[in-house]
Amino acid sequence: MIPIQNIYYLLCYAWNRLEERDLIEISSDESPDLLNLLTKIFLSGSKTLLKRGLEQQYLLQTETYQGIKGKLDISQSFKRNLFVKGLAVCEYDELSIDILPNQILKTTFVNLYRTEELDIKLRHEIKSILWRMNEVSEIKISEGIFRHINTPKSNILYRFLLNISELIYQNLIPNQIEGRFTFRDFVQNERQMAKVFEEFIRNFYKIEVPEAKVYREDLHWKMAGENAHFLPKMQTDISMKLNGKKLIIDAKYYTQTLQQYYHSEKIHSPHLYQLFAYLKNQEDTQAEGILIYPTIEKSLSLSYTHEGHTIRVETLNLNQDWQGIKADLLAIIRG
Repeated sequence: MIPIQNIYYLLCYAWNRLEERDLIEISSDESPDLLNLLTKIFLSGSKTLLKRGLEQQYLLQTETYQGIKGKLDISQSFKRNLFVKGLAVCEYDELSIDILPNQILKTTFVNLYRTEELDIKLRHEIKSILWRMNEVSEIKISEGIFRHINTPKSNILYRFLLNISELIYQNLIPNQIEGRFTFRDFVQNERQMAKVFEEFIRNFYKIEVPEAKVYREDLHWKMAGENAHFLPKMQTDISMKLNGKKLIIDAKYYTQTLQQYYHSEKIHSPHLYQLFAYLKNQEDTQAEGILIYPTIEKSLSLSYTHEGHTIRVETLNLNQDWQGIKADLLAIIRG
């Protein structure tokens, strides 16, 4: 089992939000599960936002007004025969906190409040937050709504909390009682964790190895032919240039590091084929390929060579203290 503290650190790196890593003190005793951990972080960050003041934007308001305010809508005013009553339809901009980012935060709190597994103390804290956000509307959240959020790049805390909102939304499942939810442990979801693990590894190296160039790379097939557009896209998880050496790293989140084949353990063949194709179709003939798998029990370190290329299979033990994880990741690229 991955310690709760390490899951939090993985998310902070994956979202590139290290500034919020120390937002709260995390204890496995105080936060025994992911739902209560995420809720504690969400509450702590939201309280900070409320102290600073929620973000505001000018919103267009349309109102029947006694006199004139802002822009006069002559057509609607005549149509409704308002002028004879001393009234007019007016349009004006008004500064408001009832904007999409705040609406998502409030709706997330409402959904958390309705989640059965939530600790009662956290439920009381949410009730207090909702009272303080009474001017913000509750909305219906969908997957696509997170792609249309416009917040200043400088407001890192907002982005961090919206990342948590999206993760909570993806893992809240309506239960048989109308309006209530159950939280799904996303760590058991290989597909969801695969994205987190890949982004964690990439951002870890970007941040912790500043002397390296770390990037995703589109590779081109070294094949001749007129119909190249039929060839599948090749994009690395992580390409790295460090001390004159090039590394191509594939981060693979699998609960089983090795596959079973006739009662013996083997490297996952599709992963090996994919990494081999990356090495054969890039410009640096001496590049090294590394497959990184998470593990909580069995460690593995394998190395093979072919035509000047080295391919390594490495495991990262996530069931250790964070300094150990950091040291192991650095050792992988420098080993």
